[in-house]
Amino acid sequence: MILALAAPAASTVTTADDGWYRSITAFAQHTAWLQGPMTLYTSASFGLLALIALYAWWTARARTDRAATAAVAWLGIGTVIAIGCGLGLKQVFHESRPCLAIHVATVQACPGLTDYSFPSDHTTVAVALAAGLWLVDRRLGVAAAVLALLEGFSRVYLGQHYPHDVAAAIFLSTLIVLGGWLLVRRPLIRLVRALESTPLRPLLTAAPKPPAAASGRPSAEVIEPERSR
Repeated sequence: MILALAAPAASTVTTADDGWYRSITAFAQHTAWLQGPMTLYTSASFGLLALIALYAWWTARARTDRAATAAVAWLGIGTVIAIGCGLGLKQVFHESRPCLAIHVATVQACPGLTDYSFPSDHTTVAVALAAGLWLVDRRLGVAAAVLALLEGFSRVYLGQHYPHDVAAAIFLSTLIVLGGWLLVRRPLIRLVRALESTPLRPLLTAAPKPPAAASGRPSAEVIEPERSR
């Protein structure tokens, strides 16, 4: 693999963690066997997390679990909000990429001057998806968190971000997805319940639609569950 030598910026930016950045990018130069997998993973991780999210939706639908279904919906909404906030912060701070500010060899070529560094977009997306999956299913959330942390490491390994860019993305996505769930949980569950009576029902639950009540009154089967004989 051809390594890109980052050109120095007009003025070098020194951060509290530039030493960590130098150490990790130096580690990358001594692990040529890992450069290809990391380059592939930094983009492929989104596909893996999307597949886990699809599985989480399918299992929530099969269990007819309104809370889990609402959490799946919030997983997508919260991720979009986190991305928007991350892009907004980039325009506020205008932090140059470390590969422009520090003269080091990097695995990937450095982006342009206006492709800002703080926070890491890749990490923002990965952590938001992982946090949302944790709300749906704790075991899936733990597995997704490992993938998200590896995504964050890959961004520094490839020379694209400072460690603090990754840390900020982790904090931002976790705050938005987990904190926001406390606010939207009940409204979303009510919305899922309401949408179950619409043509969207097959997307929300695998349970058959209850039979219509005769003469405008609920049937006995709806009022009382069938008792075992």
